[in-house]
Amino acid sequence: ISEAALLDEVAALPASDLQNAPTFLPYLSGERTPHNDPFAQGVFFGMNNETARAHLGYAVLEGVAFGLADGLAALQSAGTVVNTLSLVGGGSRSPYWSQLIADALNTPLCTHDGSAAGGALGAARLGWLAAGGDEAIVCVKPPLSASFQPDPARHAALQSRLARFRALYLQLRPMFAAPAAA
Repeated sequence: ISEAALLDEVAALPASDLQNAPTFLPYLSGERTPHNDPFAQGVFFGMNNETARAHLGYAVLEGVAFGLADGLAALQSAGTVVNTLSLVGGGSRSPYWSQLIADALNTPLCTHDGSAAGGALGAARLGWLAAGGDEAIVCVKPPLSASFQPDPARHAALQSRLARFRALYLQLRPMFAAPAAA
């Protein structure tokens, strides 16, 4: 199945399926913010014999959105005020996921032309600046391509799932200990 076909299946799920979907901890390479836990692991929790690939697809999208919500909460607890966020990376190609992230973070999001390659563009710009590039030319903001406003009802509906996501990590953290020496 293609990525686009899976996203179509996820988007077709009824709201009740979203509320009962498995929870996914997206810590496939440990987690930095806010846990600083290099041993954290990815976990699907809550699967049953009715779990379909669309439910797992949704769980992954939601789990990454919740990870971003935890990172934003850490920034906000340190006094950072955020009005709008720019979404970059391959996921920015998906309006469905972009809206889910805006809803989970309760923060407006936007994408820009070339957002999918935002990380590479940022690295290239840093290299250009290091090579003597003019900041006024190098750091031009790309044109806006889409905006996503958080849906208050969807944000409220996500809160119980976010609480479950956070509780699941706390319960499993002791099991993510450093591997024993051989």
